[in-house]
Order: sequence, then C-alpha cells, then structure tokens
Amino acid sequence: MTASDLAKILGFYGRFTPTYSRIGYWGRRTQWTRSKRDFTGQNWLVTGASGGIGAAIVAGAAEAGATVIAVARSEDKLAQARASLSPEAAARVESRICDLSSVASIATLLASLRDDGRRIDVLQNNVGVLFNELEMTGEGFETTYVINLLGQYQLTEGLIDAGLLGEKPLIVNMASGGLYNVPQNTKLLNVTDAKRYGGKVAYASHKRGQVVLSGLWNERLKPMGGHSYVLHPGWARTEGVQKALPTFYKIQGAILRSPAEGADTALWLAAERPSAAGRSIWFDRAVRPEHVFPHTHSAKCTDEDLVAFLKQDLSKAIASE
Repeated sequence: MTASDLAKILGFYGRFTPTYSRIGYWGRRTQWTRSKRDFTGQNWLVTGASGGIGAAIVAGAAEAGATVIAVARSEDKLAQARASLSPEAAARVESRICDLSSVASIATLLASLRDDGRRIDVLQNNVGVLFNELEMTGEGFETTYVINLLGQYQLTEGLIDAGLLGEKPLIVNMASGGLYNVPQNTKLLNVTDAKRYGGKVAYASHKRGQVVLSGLWNERLKPMGGHSYVLHPGWARTEGVQKALPTFYKIQGAILRSPAEGADTALWLAAERPSAAGRSIWFDRAVRPEHVFPHTHSAKCTDEDLVAFLKQDLSKAIASE
C-alpha cells in the first residue's frame, strides 16, 4: 500500500465515520421529535425482507399495524424473521418467495399480486447486494444489476401499470452512501466482463440509478397524491455488509448501526411523508446533497438514457422467456 492509498483511506474514514456510523445516528436522534408510527390498515411490500434492514423494516411496519408482504428468496430466513416478531405482528406478515435476481421470478411475483387484487400502499424497494466477483444470472445479466436496479424497475413499474398501488401510494427506495462515488453512467450498470467488473463500482452505479428512478416514480405518483423517496441508511451491521466488505466490517464493527437504526429513516418517511421527494436523498431524517465529490456532478448519460437502458434490457429478458 502506498502512502497515497493510506492517506485516501484515512481521509475516507475520518470524513464519514462520525456521520455514517452509529455515532452520527445517536448524535442526531437527540434532536428529533417523536414520530408516531401508525400504519394500521396499510398494505406494505418489502423486498430483501429476510434479514438486515429489510427484516427491520418489516418488523417496524408490522408492529405499527401494517399488513406486510415480506419478499425474499429464502423461505427459512423469512420464517426466522417472522418468528422474531410479537404474535400480533407476525400474524400481519405474509412471506412471498421470489428470486429477486430473476426477471422471470419477479414476473411471477407480479402475476400473483395481480391475482390477489390487493393494493399496495407502501412499497419498500429495500433489497441490495454487493459482490466482489462477477456473477451472472441465467438470463444473461450481471446478478447485482438485476437485484439492485433492473428488478426494482420491473417490480415498481409493474405495480404501477397494473393499478396495484393504493390511494396516495408511497415508494421508498433504499440506496447507499456508496452512490456518492460515481456519476450517473449506464456503461457501469451491467458489466459482464470479469476483467472490467468491479463490485463496489457496480453497486454504487446501481444506487445512483435509484436516484433517477425515484424522481421518475415521484412524477408518476403525483397525480395519485403519492410520493417516491430515496434514502441511504448509513453504515449498518448486516450479514450482507459482512460478506461484501469483511475488512471494513472488522474495522468498523463496534460502531456500525443496528439494522433497526438503518431502517429508521425508511419508516419515518412512511409515517411523516415530507414534501421533499423524488431525487432528494434522505439520510437520518433530513435531505442530503446529491453529490459530495466534484467528479460525480457531470452525468455520463441522461435520465432518459438510463430509463431506456432498463426498458431495453427488461424487454429482451421478457421476450426470451
């Protein structure tokens, strides 16, 4: 490691640890007013619900009265998460098995939701993963691209187009502070060449794309009296972070946020529904800058380019089924 590399690492941790870790969360919460969460009568759908922040969102919503469709790939993990709830909350949680890296599996989930005819009042696009090595889906995509972005676009657009959202619906998109490292760029979304693939760059690019989609969906929901929000949770202590960033997890482990602390702003947004929505990036109950580094200000593609990219890939995948 060079002196320059070491300086960058120390600068990174020195800048972001006080705010993204539990230190920042506990410091800010002393200034917050009490938020009453009553989601009685609401139907929620939460992706990535079998652990970490997703399970914490399910717990927070169900304990506050919501009926929750918890979506993930592992039936066993969903059952374990549900078993950790109070009996009253657990009775309001329904598990749905879906491989969120598969366009076909998401299409099946959408079909089952259409068959149910149940309206979704709050959609929490929570699922997100970071892989350090390239993995491909059976449909020919880089796996995390589908999980983090393409599949969320498919699910959300499918719900809107099918009229499956309730009155004054809410969409909450769980991004990451990692998005601050890259500009908007379609060329980084679906890298299928192992020599060019970088997991952290891919993940950051997907999360940057979520900002664009949140703006798109907010415009679509406005006539319905709804909102779309995008947020990042800070640094949380989850199994996904431990697997993807083991050194970071080891260094920061003692001061990483709990999953419930990472879920706080997502639940707060659902309860309070502030006016700043769309591309406004929320963190710890406040709007934060869309950029923190100069090199990300100049987008490498337009919003329209990014949406067209997703539409094209989704159409190709559906046509091949």
